[in-house]
Amino acid sequence: MNSAPANLIETAAALRRGSLTVPDLLHRCRQNIARLNDKLNAVITLTQDAESTALRLEEELRGGRDYGPLHGIPLLVKDNIDVEGLPTTVASPIFAAAPAAARDAAVIEGLRRAGAIILGKTNMDEFAAHVSGRTSCWGPTVNPWHMSRHCSPGGSSSGSAAAVAAGMCCAALGTDTGGSIRLPAGWCGLFGLRPSWGLLPMRGIYPRAASMDVPGLLTVSAADMQLLLRAMLQGDPPAAPLPERPRLGVMRALVRQEAAKAQAAIADRYEASIERWAALGCEVTDVDFPLLVEDGIGGIVDSLRSHEFHRDVRGDVEGSPARNRMHAIPAADYAAGRDMPPEVHAAAETGRRELGEATQAFFTREKLCALLLPTAFLTAPRLDAPNATYREARLLMNLFSMTGNPVLVYPGGLVDGMPCGMQLVGQPGSDACLLELAERYERRYRPFAAPEC
Repeated sequence: MNSAPANLIETAAALRRGSLTVPDLLHRCRQNIARLNDKLNAVITLTQDAESTALRLEEELRGGRDYGPLHGIPLLVKDNIDVEGLPTTVASPIFAAAPAAARDAAVIEGLRRAGAIILGKTNMDEFAAHVSGRTSCWGPTVNPWHMSRHCSPGGSSSGSAAAVAAGMCCAALGTDTGGSIRLPAGWCGLFGLRPSWGLLPMRGIYPRAASMDVPGLLTVSAADMQLLLRAMLQGDPPAAPLPERPRLGVMRALVRQEAAKAQAAIADRYEASIERWAALGCEVTDVDFPLLVEDGIGGIVDSLRSHEFHRDVRGDVEGSPARNRMHAIPAADYAAGRDMPPEVHAAAETGRRELGEATQAFFTREKLCALLLPTAFLTAPRLDAPNATYREARLLMNLFSMTGNPVLVYPGGLVDGMPCGMQLVGQPGSDACLLELAERYERRYRPFAAPEC
């Protein structure tokens, strides 16, 4: 079993009681990295000053200087987010010899001010351009659940998710463009937050598709997300009062129909989750939203991503002698953006606008606090599964990648021994409501379970 403490609140309490020290906590995380990283390939770079930082933070805590609940907490960071003193490689041969970043990304600055320790950088799909965890120039990342199965942890925040599940850190940062936090959270049995688009600053984060990119979180607890988000924002997210009986939309018929094509037991876990929300006092209502799985939405997302990817990275790609060593998937995405006729991109932008308006109208019409869905209709496949399998896994994510809605993933139980995630989708700006909902659920049901690894 991994030996990292279960959540940040328990860890913070242990540090303040003195039953745990900051150096001991760091040592536990590093022990798990040393024990498991050869098998998981989740962590690619470690900071050199973590030990000295841990000693300083321990002395300050004992001396009465307390930065708050993240004081002394070791975190890992996806390798498309700048950390001062470490290279940002985006898992690409183009940046394999990149110099150290001269400055922290904006989200890292907030975490450091809150007393967090940046332990290192995590593996990812090259250029954040896939959802498998297998396209990194540093090699694939393996899901810590039943490691011998050699399953995908989800991507592109593959290393961050695997590291948190395996106890290599207390929480990790990732990014999400088309599912890159949502799918890893679901497949590794974690909580994951894709915040509302624009809530968190993107300075110091390498772009995938700027109009959809968001930094986000992977944790073992909903309450942990609240603490981390507050530090990254340097304040509380905008909030509206949660109704006494929050109204949750569910789509039983669609989920049963689509799950039957992949893993029917996902629908059973979904029904069980619905029953739990009802028992918590939520008003659960069946809704009709066929737009969610409409043919063509994935194509719109892909067109927008390819266009923005080529636009934003061509200066790095065109001038690189390693260009021909890019993985075939980001290389094809780059070429698609380069060769895209202007009218195709214009049509995709029109489609995005219309889909956003329709989604907003749906939430308003149904008066929903959140829409409850599975994260995907299948649990983690083998890493070498066909690309079509990974495209299908994004089915319930494509729409909300474009519309700016916040999405919170939570553990929904196991199917054939592998985690099955559920997701709460809110209206843009309702991040605080989603977090409060998830914390209520967590207090009652304690859904997180660590893998045997």
